[in-house]
Amino acid sequence: MTSCAGPHAVSGSRLLLPLIAVACYLFGALGLGLSAYQADSHHGRGGRIAAAGIAAIGVVVHLFALLQERRIDPLAALSLGDVLALVALVIAVTAIVMALRPRLRGMAALLLGTAGVLEGAFAEGARQFSIGQPGWELAFHVAMATTAFAFLTIGAVLAVAQVVVDRRLRSRQPLGWLKILTPVESVESGCFHSIRAGFAVLTLALVTGAFFVENLFAQHLVHKVVLAIIAWVVFGILLLGRWRMGWRGRKALRWTLAGYVLLGLSYFGSKIVLENVLGKHW
Repeated sequence: MTSCAGPHAVSGSRLLLPLIAVACYLFGALGLGLSAYQADSHHGRGGRIAAAGIAAIGVVVHLFALLQERRIDPLAALSLGDVLALVALVIAVTAIVMALRPRLRGMAALLLGTAGVLEGAFAEGARQFSIGQPGWELAFHVAMATTAFAFLTIGAVLAVAQVVVDRRLRSRQPLGWLKILTPVESVESGCFHSIRAGFAVLTLALVTGAFFVENLFAQHLVHKVVLAIIAWVVFGILLLGRWRMGWRGRKALRWTLAGYVLLGLSYFGSKIVLENVLGKHW
């Protein structure tokens, strides 16, 4: 009887833990949003602390779910859902760190909501690596690539938020709940800090990728590498334009989204083709 219940219990926990993490992130986002909206009240401060605590519980549960996934099948490759879950984890941790500063709690609420949506896409789908047993070089490269994508996701989300709030302010329309994302200068600063961090980590990911790529054509990585390099160039131009010409607003948003879409196609597009068309996994 015990042996029959064991697999069901494991399967149930694999489904339940991500849902708990999603709930914690969304409740944390709501709490931080209310705290930012009531910034001048004592309840705002208490709500911020409580919301950050709930989000921290979500991070612990989220991490435990990922570790359990690896423990159950340590040789399994990362599915698309697993990658999104890792990205969500980095975003959630970043949001909690931001929530420690009262003026950034509105952005933290937005990012926690983003983490909740991404973690909601957590999926099973274990497959074997098509290039054999992964070494530390591949593990480090995947960690760097995932972290870079997470930081650049933060930059893209904040870039969109900045333009939306700025448009409302210029048209003198009521901000409503969008007031939690003011002042706009803080959102803009957070956007470019995230993009700089993502660009630096992406550079490291591209460099470390050279250590395990043996044959671009045999491993079906040509499109992935080319698109990633083009995305890296786009983000580099964006940061140069920001530094030399003060790019901001819609122009910065266009470059940010262009680089982000290219990077997304590089990683997720290639994974979809490999897994669903070619039946392989690198």
